[in-house]
Amino acid sequence: MKASEIERVEFFYDPMCPFAFATSLWMREVAHHYGFSIDFRFFSLEEINLEKDKKHPWERDWSFGFSLMKVAALAKKLDPKLADDFYFEVGSAIHLRGEPIHTLEAATRFAGKVGIDSELVLSSIHSQEAIDIVRKDHDFVREAHGAFGVPTITFNGDHTFFGPVVFPPPKGQKALDLLDMVCLFVSVDNLYELKKPRNASDDAELAQRLKPYLSARAWKSI
Repeated sequence: MKASEIERVEFFYDPMCPFAFATSLWMREVAHHYGFSIDFRFFSLEEINLEKDKKHPWERDWSFGFSLMKVAALAKKLDPKLADDFYFEVGSAIHLRGEPIHTLEAATRFAGKVGIDSELVLSSIHSQEAIDIVRKDHDFVREAHGAFGVPTITFNGDHTFFGPVVFPPPKGQKALDLLDMVCLFVSVDNLYELKKPRNASDDAELAQRLKPYLSARAWKSI
């Protein structure tokens, strides 16, 4: 397919993932250029990486990415732009500025910045409706497309892929070139993976770029 043929994009994300957020910035830029729509949908890294005997994220009063997505889910019902803006706000906070976003207090503060009422944030905590919305998106992309992480993206409902993982994202003509490459990639039958290896220098540079996120979170992972 060609970039000019894209009419709609489904972008599955978890707000805690720095790579998904970087890709979302790229996707917003190329969408603005071509005029296609983006539907930001939910995928829980907490659930996909759930350890044995641990509670599901919806079984806890407050979970990191899952609870933020519950806020976005209720906001999206009111106006999709509210949810999109909330994702951009919390993503910019943790992944660019190194500000914690994973507490109720932080979620309420950042929600307020984009016009989401604090009462909606509080109501999301025990909202079965919000849980159902997030789980429906997560289960759908897992079952229909075999998703295993984020960003998972679908073009026009029938071209699904993981990535691109690019941090920081390209801008301008390079952003458009990347979209052309991705369109070619998804057009090749039976092509499932194309990956560049990283050397020690690449890893060191990436570690520097991830410092805001690593300093803002309250847990340790691989």
